[in-house]
Amino acid sequence: MATNTLAVVSQSGETLNFYDLTTGTKTGQIEKLRAEPHELCYDSRSNLLYVTHAYEWGWYPQHGEFSKVISVVDAQTRALVEEIPTYPASGAHYAILDEAHDILYASCENGIGDFHHSGGIIAIDLKTKKVIKAIPSEWKSHWFVMTPDGKRAYTCNKEAGFISIIDLVNEKMVGKIDIPGGCEQPGISQDGKYAYFPTPTIGFALAQNSPEYAIKVIDTSSDQIVKSIPLDTGALTIHVDKQDRLLLGQYCFEKNSSGVKHRNGRLLVLSPEDFKEISSYPTDVCPLTVFSSPDGKRAFAANIFSGTVTVVDLEDQKVERTLDVDTVKPHGKGMLQGAHGLALIP
Repeated sequence: MATNTLAVVSQSGETLNFYDLTTGTKTGQIEKLRAEPHELCYDSRSNLLYVTHAYEWGWYPQHGEFSKVISVVDAQTRALVEEIPTYPASGAHYAILDEAHDILYASCENGIGDFHHSGGIIAIDLKTKKVIKAIPSEWKSHWFVMTPDGKRAYTCNKEAGFISIIDLVNEKMVGKIDIPGGCEQPGISQDGKYAYFPTPTIGFALAQNSPEYAIKVIDTSSDQIVKSIPLDTGALTIHVDKQDRLLLGQYCFEKNSSGVKHRNGRLLVLSPEDFKEISSYPTDVCPLTVFSSPDGKRAFAANIFSGTVTVVDLEDQKVERTLDVDTVKPHGKGMLQGAHGLALIP
């Protein structure tokens, strides 16, 4: 296996942490990032990490003002080097790099369009560090997937009940796909032919007595849902690895007279041919972000409510180790969100 460094965001701790994957040793930390860092996007050409910030304080759906910047970190010196304004948009959550056009796309929850929930997708020119596109999605867009040619995106709008289809070239929303119950973080096949959206949202599931969990498969040539894959428990995220396997971060909970109790989750690996289970691995609580190594040999699950990362050896089909990132709720924070965004650095 390649000896890479894993970068991990602690949202509630407002830190960026670095781990040697050979030993599991923590090798560095950037403290006092701008509030509520969320996701990471790594650019290997410049060795820069882009850190999204959604809110000035809080969490979805309870938060303060939307943040208006994306932080830029030098992965070699491990120092904050710049902050990119996202104006007119705010509340940047997820980011995807379009290397062919030297653009960083980010989904935002606010500030695009004239409607009440004015989110969408922005494009940042990485040469000028300026926003050159702001495309409305008609809701507070949380995550999104992009086709490999950089022409089209599909947004996760959480509880909105629809997925927005975004034409990134002509800078407009071109349609909606109904998804009752909402959705969580999607994945997309390596060739861009299929997008995978887990449904319903965790909030919807917690409020129902017997929620029906599934993956909705969208054919990107027709923009239609062509298959529904049933699940036995909910998924917070779907990541598609280089072998086109579907890696699901799944949550578990139980209800009793005092409310909802979150339990440890799992990382489920499905075959791309028939969506049958290949393997399953225990994780800590709420694996919100899932990532894999380029060689397809490792997978990572950031367990946000535990503040840990589960490292999985996909070749030997075992949990390799658990990294403690930020396991104690910081003073003044409403909840522990100790592990979120992930990125691999060679």
